[in-house]
Amino acid sequence: MKSKLGPVKLAMWLTLVAVILASVKWISISGGPTSDDAIVAIRVAQHDVFAAKKSRSRVDTPKLNDAEGALNLALAALKVKRYDEAIAGAHKASQLARGGG
Repeated sequence: MKSKLGPVKLAMWLTLVAVILASVKWISISGGPTSDDAIVAIRVAQHDVFAAKKSRSRVDTPKLNDAEGALNLALAALKVKRYDEAIAGAHKASQLARGGG
């Protein structure tokens, strides 16, 4: 005679694992940006600034200087663990390097 308790235990464990994973995901999302998020944004901005320097025809020099300044501020914010400011600065640098304002 097989026990019917096996499938119930399995269902309980799967439910517990699902609740734990959902909780971890919720906590990580509600925690705000991380250093990894800021680093990715800065790397993208560095690439955009480098590409703009390489093809100077796309962006005028004052905007390129502003982009470099925004990138430097983003890097400084990253150093002091102000990830929101680092991401905002990186986005501004990317926008300026791409010819926006």
